[in-house]
Amino acid sequence: MTQAPAPSKQPPLSPVDLGKLFDEAFDFVNPPEDQVEAAQEVVKEQTAAVDAGADSSGQLPLPAFTPPQVGMTVTSLATGNSYTIGRVIGEGSFGTVYQATDTWFNELAVKVLKPLGTYEDIQLAAAQEFDKLLKLRHTHVTHVVDAFEFQHTFYIVTERCAGPLSDLFTMEQLHGPVWVQPVARCLLQAVHFLHVAGYVHQDIHFGNCFMHFHKNEMSDDSRMTSMSFKLADLGIAKMFGEIDARNTVLNGNIAPPEFLDPDQFGLLDHRVDIYHCGLLFLQLYLGKEMAFTNQEILDGLPRQIAEQLPAPFGPALSKALRRHVAHRTQSAMEFWRDLTVKVNPLTAVAALPPSTDPPQTHG
Repeated sequence: MTQAPAPSKQPPLSPVDLGKLFDEAFDFVNPPEDQVEAAQEVVKEQTAAVDAGADSSGQLPLPAFTPPQVGMTVTSLATGNSYTIGRVIGEGSFGTVYQATDTWFNELAVKVLKPLGTYEDIQLAAAQEFDKLLKLRHTHVTHVVDAFEFQHTFYIVTERCAGPLSDLFTMEQLHGPVWVQPVARCLLQAVHFLHVAGYVHQDIHFGNCFMHFHKNEMSDDSRMTSMSFKLADLGIAKMFGEIDARNTVLNGNIAPPEFLDPDQFGLLDHRVDIYHCGLLFLQLYLGKEMAFTNQEILDGLPRQIAEQLPAPFGPALSKALRRHVAHRTQSAMEFWRDLTVKVNPLTAVAALPPSTDPPQTHG
């Protein structure tokens, strides 16, 4: 049996201390004026080349993707709001995320969709993601501010969070067990909301979960006064009836057992989000990011590690990490109840609510 590493013994950081560490995450990049002017001239030239009209055959050129430059200002015709682009703060398979500020001095994030496929493909992907973000507005889901096309390039504007949860692992004084329940309370609420609405996120990992600091508008102090946690990137979220292992592409580092072997472990459904949350909370408890091979996932190694943790974490996480979908924690609300169940101080055993799930030896 693989031994679970002992969690860090250092005292936990307070939210105020953490806020100080991440103040720099909100510093907007102000490029030199000559750099801004140069970037704007390049954009004008590219736009003129695309919009110049027909070629000698009378055919209009295909729309040209124009990635934003630092210092460039883009404007939404739908809202009239303008956004000044800052540095790149993230990149995924389908888009690049930039810092930005708007007319109101709000600190935002702008996702620019990559030119994958035809112009119509990108246009459809942008519309679908924007539609999901509008429908799925929740306190613990990053909310959408705007979406528009500018210079034949598609922009989706959302609130900007301080940083991904993975940034916690760079802190010397991280004490994982202290963070699990506060993080779980926020993220599991978001997952529960998605599931009730009929959606499966299917890509929950540290890069898609963020810390969000709250500023006191009546104070000149730039430090954040409180924090919460949010789930982001609904780009590949699907309706319950749409999810299928054959038409789903998952992050290779978090492929669940049912994706790797559906015949043995069951069909891919909303409980993939439960498994992914289990992986995330396990790593958070242990204070480090972990990578599992496909074979280790199939062998149930994450569950075996979780079984060695004290209650209520061990029982709750190992249940969420069961390989067989039918034996796994069935909902985000059930997962939260398992994580917060009272522990008998004499036996250190968590009294989990009654369940029809088979014992953990079933994987």
